Order: sequence, then structure tokens, then C-alpha cells
Amino acid sequence: MGKRQIIYRSAEIGGNQSLVNREVNLVTREQRVWHGVVTSVGSSEIELRDARKGRHTFIISEIDRIFDEVKTDY
Repeated sequence: MGKRQIIYRSAEIGGNQSLVNREVNLVTREQRVWHGVVTSVGSSEIELRDARKGRHTFIISEIDRIFDEVKTDY
């Protein structure tokens, strides 16, 4: 079994409900990396819950990209 990485740019994030409940790495425009589970995605912001159950809200225009890993059968 392998993994495939999917990269979402900021233009692809707003309103993308397929990201909800996904464990992702979020990279801001300042090159800070946040890891957690996406709890909600709106048209202008996204909310992430980290391992300590802390909630963080990011404005989509401040996000450079989001990395999502998908397990594959090959």
C-alpha cells in the first residue's frame, strides 16, 4: 500500500467540502506549517483542529497550499 499526495492551492480551497474531516498540513504565505484535521471550510476561511484539540481559523487568502495524503492500493 502506498500514499499519494494531493496539493490544494488557495484558489481550490474555498467552499471545498471534501477537505472536511481530512488530516492535512496547511502552509501559510509566511511559510508556517500547521498540522491538523479540517473541521469546516467556508468561502473565505477554513478551521483546523490540532492534536491538542486547539482550533485555528485561517483566512483562505493567507494560505499558500494544503497537503493531503491519500492511501492507495498500489
